[in-house]
Amino acid sequence: MPSDPDPDRDAESPISVQPLTFTPQPKLDRALEMGWTAWIMAARTVGVEPVASWMAQRLGDAAMQSALLDPIRTILGEDLDERAIAAAELGELAEETDDLLADALWDGTLVTGRRLDEPEVIFEATVHLAAIAEAHGDLLSAAEYYIGFLNWRREPEHTSEPEDVEVAFDEIIRLARLDNAPEAVARWEYRQAEYTRLLAADDERAIEGDWERDHAPYAAWE
Repeated sequence: MPSDPDPDRDAESPISVQPLTFTPQPKLDRALEMGWTAWIMAARTVGVEPVASWMAQRLGDAAMQSALLDPIRTILGEDLDERAIAAAELGELAEETDDLLADALWDGTLVTGRRLDEPEVIFEATVHLAAIAEAHGDLLSAAEYYIGFLNWRREPEHTSEPEDVEVAFDEIIRLARLDNAPEAVARWEYRQAEYTRLLAADDERAIEGDWERDHAPYAAWE
């Protein structure tokens, strides 16, 4: 995996939605608009308790503040495994009321999963980020999350559950159909068929590394 000069940088651009709740921490609100990297940097300067208070208010339940202290402390800490778990838990919680916050937290989960080279974390974050993008009508961005997962999976020594690769292909094809991109549908169906053929033949390329003859990264349609 290529080295990353900024290990907390956003894996993808944040979704363009307006915050649902105005809070007493404008610094955190502004940072959230800019995505995971800006938000976590701002959160570290603000501190655990103010971040917990801010997040509880964004989620519409001030009484939740004490329950948020430990996961937020974990997110701001150095243990990447624990950070991925905490960010995913809070991302799921935020999806109920605040897509902008959920998007940033799932992006943080994705960034952390990539740093860990942990396929299950990467795929889970991908699914949630794509769902948020699709819910806001951005079909192309939703597909790009799955394409990003496949490109990560195709890197040397990377592996994942073959079912996750198949799901990624299925979702890209579905989104291309919804986006009225028939040429993209045909192209991605062909790619999936080639992968499925290798998997059925127990070809090691379907399990680890790049299964394509052309090693250029996949790209979305325009």
